[in-house]
Amino acid sequence: MKKFELFLCCLGNGTTVCNKAVTENGDYKKIAHISEYGKITWYVKPTSIPGDALLKIEHHAHTAEANFDKFLDDMPLIKRYSYLLDRVPHNVFLNCVGMETSLEEKVDYLKKEYWKVS
Repeated sequence: MKKFELFLCCLGNGTTVCNKAVTENGDYKKIAHISEYGKITWYVKPTSIPGDALLKIEHHAHTAEANFDKFLDDMPLIKRYSYLLDRVPHNVFLNCVGMETSLEEKVDYLKKEYWKVS
């Protein structure tokens, strides 16, 4: 990309990353999406993004991940379990409920699965 002006915006389900210098269909060109827990979904090749902007995007993702971990860790274990259980696919829900392990292990399992699907 020749013209690049980093633009980050929160639209309720994470952070949308755009190139403000380029428009597509009347909107800024979408570059990536950073989930609430820091997972980056790229819409362009990261190698096409200027180095300083790439570092800012990755920093924002790491910050989101740390904030999400703190958000979860501040909850009592049973609330963490409930929160994650409500956000995974049905097959993961059923698998987790049927596991004969500790609540901590179930929460760890759900957190890993939540990362995969969101």
